[in-house]
Amino acid sequence: MKRALRITYRGMETSDTLNEHIRDQADKLEQFYDGITGCNVVVEEPHRHHAQGHHFHVRVELHVPGRDIIADREPAELAAHADAYQAVTDAFEAARRQLQHHADRQHAYHR
Repeated sequence: MKRALRITYRGMETSDTLNEHIRDQADKLEQFYDGITGCNVVVEEPHRHHAQGHHFHVRVELHVPGRDIIADREPAELAAHADAYQAVTDAFEAARRQLQHHADRQHAYHR
């Protein structure tokens, strides 16, 4: 594994199973784009409203040569973010799309 992975939890307990899900998502991203040198993931439960349930905010920061990519998913964007695992999956999918765009630009530049 070439990249450093750092996982931070804010406003909630650390979860071994969620850590494993994050590692799996990061591994898939690294298989998609092998130039990742760092990955920071922040999982936050900013507001705890019992009537509304739990809402999660996930931020994925990727470091690749020449660029930092930030995928940020706020709970208000998708109702599915009441599920921490889905919020993580959606944030990594957004990061993958940005990586694809970055790779496409690099490829076009080097033609």
